[in-house]
Amino acid sequence: MISPNSFQISKNWWIQFPYHLRLITKIRFYAAFGAGGVIYLTSLIFNNIGLTATDIGLGFTISAIIGTLTRLITGNYLNKTGGIQFPLIASSILSIAASLCLIFSRDTLFYIIGQSFVGAAAGIYWPAAEFGVPYFCQSIDTRKAYALVRSSEALGIFLGVFLGGFMTNFLYSKSIFINDIFCMLVITYLISRNSSSIKRNLENFQKKNVDPINKGQLKWNKNSMIIIISILLITTSLALIQVTLPLDLVKGGVYRKALSKEITSLVISMQLILLLCLQWPVGSWISKKGRLFGLKFSLITFSLASFLLFISSYLSISAFYLLSFSLILVSLGTASFLPTSTDVVFKIAPSNKKGFALALLSQCFAMGYFFGPFISGRILDLFGYASIIWFSISCCCFVVFVVLFRRLF
Repeated sequence: MISPNSFQISKNWWIQFPYHLRLITKIRFYAAFGAGGVIYLTSLIFNNIGLTATDIGLGFTISAIIGTLTRLITGNYLNKTGGIQFPLIASSILSIAASLCLIFSRDTLFYIIGQSFVGAAAGIYWPAAEFGVPYFCQSIDTRKAYALVRSSEALGIFLGVFLGGFMTNFLYSKSIFINDIFCMLVITYLISRNSSSIKRNLENFQKKNVDPINKGQLKWNKNSMIIIISILLITTSLALIQVTLPLDLVKGGVYRKALSKEITSLVISMQLILLLCLQWPVGSWISKKGRLFGLKFSLITFSLASFLLFISSYLSISAFYLLSFSLILVSLGTASFLPTSTDVVFKIAPSNKKGFALALLSQCFAMGYFFGPFISGRILDLFGYASIIWFSISCCCFVVFVVLFRRLF
């Protein structure tokens, strides 16, 4: 039985954070709640409809290409205005349009149109959502603030996938898109209700301190390229885990038996539960380490996780155990990477390029979808399994880890 004091403790813990940090945390929770099922279950839904893995991967690739343009536009907008209200509302409207297209989609054309709207919405949303956090956290360390918002996203994604999987299997096959529409309406309401205070808060903090760490920095950090490459590689790994892994599980490995879509949804949900449990403690732990420790930790965990996925494809009896352990490593790496990457990019960016820097970070996530899902989709269609993909990712993560460790430790 839950003690009444536990609710008061939770409330006290929550209200310790500034109001606008709590507000952006709520917004990002609803965004993740709506997008969670869309990100992880769209490939399974359209696989059941009859689209090929190549078609599904192509949709994600086109989505990433469209998102590139909107990220550049949004980054430039943030640099000039510093306002996040309009981009967040615009992304919500585009996300609603995307969900409507995907609900009515029965063929590749409407699926690709819907994914194009998804890419446009994501390209607008992410730079704006990340941009506000450092200015809303006040005296709280930015890495801890990012750990908070990422924890809320982990909860939202888990609920989106868990409830989405249940509704998809037992109620309506495209319930996740209806849920996304509901969440976007809530976000629009929250922003509209607090628009004036958001604008005032951003302006006040930007006037006080344009850059909370390096106020006079006007050039990129000399190690920026290595950091961006490592982030790009990790985001590609995340894209493959989100899009390709579910297809790999339902199709089976070389010797590993295929899993049903229900078991696959359950496996993904368990991984997201673990991420939910780990995000805040791991994020808090990382915030006490060196600024690049989180990236290095993520690279090595993703390397090991991908290698275990590679081995599991060639096993039968013990494959599920290796798969489960690899997803534990994925959760650890993701919990370390998400708050660290944003904080690092924000710190290495010049004072007058913060919006562009966060757009660049968001573009790294999009770049992960440029070729990864499409190429992996072709490999799945040709060979029926994805072991070579996981081996390649494992090797790349290890090589970049070694370079990052030697150059920046």
